Amino acid sequence: MPTRVNPAPASAAPTAPPLPALILLVACAGAAGALLRLTIGQIIPEHGMKFPWTTLAINISGSGMLGLLTGVAAARPWLRRWVVPVLGTGLLGSYTTFSLVIVATMPSLPGGTFEGLSAVTYVSPGTLEMLFYLLISVIASTGAAAAGVTIGRALFGCVEDPYGLGAVAAPPAREAGDGSADAGGGAR
Repeated sequence: MPTRVNPAPASAAPTAPPLPALILLVACAGAAGALLRLTIGQIIPEHGMKFPWTTLAINISGSGMLGLLTGVAAARPWLRRWVVPVLGTGLLGSYTTFSLVIVATMPSLPGGTFEGLSAVTYVSPGTLEMLFYLLISVIASTGAAAAGVTIGRALFGCVEDPYGLGAVAAPPAREAGDGSADAGGGAR
């Protein structure tokens, strides 16, 4: 029986599902993330927009959610076994699809292809917009991910630092008179 002195054995932690089940779960979550992204793109189409705002909003929100998941997983290590692969790799990985950032910038390039970049002697306004979009995408998405990690770790009281993200929160202080060690540094 778990007690304050003898915590539950490691075997009491949830285990990862078998690999075939995990792969199926990640695939299903990936399909759901792709459908979510498609739905948002249909509701807020980028046709006629001078700037791909929908793609930018999806990538920033997805990065924030991935950061939050990472922060929560740092505080709750058992989540890393199956929740992180399913929600992180599957759902949010297909939702954000940063490869679409490149597709969204293609219409801004001369001729609509990357060949236009290699032969540019004059930087067109479309090329500058594309570079600005890429810069904003990376900076804002990285900021959203960092904020998500910070919030997730703060909300769930991270007591370890598995990802090397910085200072580790201390475990909650014990109340006086509960039989634990005193402030002097040891039980007597």
